[in-house]
Amino acid sequence: MGFLDNIKRAPSTGGSGGSGSYMKLEQGENKVRIVGTLDDGGFITGMIGWGEDDEGNRKPFRWQVDETQPRSFKDKPKEFFAFKVYNYATESVQVLEVTQRSIKDELVNLGNDEEWGDFRKYDIAIIRNGEGMDTQYAVTPKPHKKMTEEQRKMILGKEVDLSALYRGEDPFAEAEPEVEEQAGEEEEPF
Repeated sequence: MGFLDNIKRAPSTGGSGGSGSYMKLEQGENKVRIVGTLDDGGFITGMIGWGEDDEGNRKPFRWQVDETQPRSFKDKPKEFFAFKVYNYATESVQVLEVTQRSIKDELVNLGNDEEWGDFRKYDIAIIRNGEGMDTQYAVTPKPHKKMTEEQRKMILGKEVDLSALYRGEDPFAEAEPEVEEQAGEEEEPF
């Protein structure tokens, strides 16, 4: 069974900040460890459309793939993946949201590959080249390896509720829990 066997994808029809809580893919290599899963709410999929809120501000509206679109949009909504990542460049836990089909397709391929599977066990380099409509992406998995104890504690100590994105809320809004490892607990894969 693949790591992403239960993922809901939008039907194929053809054709996010470097600092703070949200990661933006920069030019060149962006090295991350995806540390969230579908089961723990740290990896979600859905649809995103851009519109205006009641005050006239441009904002994203997100919903699950099998839900009805909440409103009409000027531009066609896109499928998105959002996941909790450890960003090596900022040495922090962030949310990375991708709408680029090439990245999503490669993640599904890796997640369902018998030799790669669980993203929490290896790093991924997302290489960005170009600007605007000429931007291209490549996804490269790195060899399996454990993270440092410091990185592991940071990841376990950072609560992220990605379902908040569906409600237009901040996934980091909850208070940070204190990390306590209990005897007999299964070791995290990262």
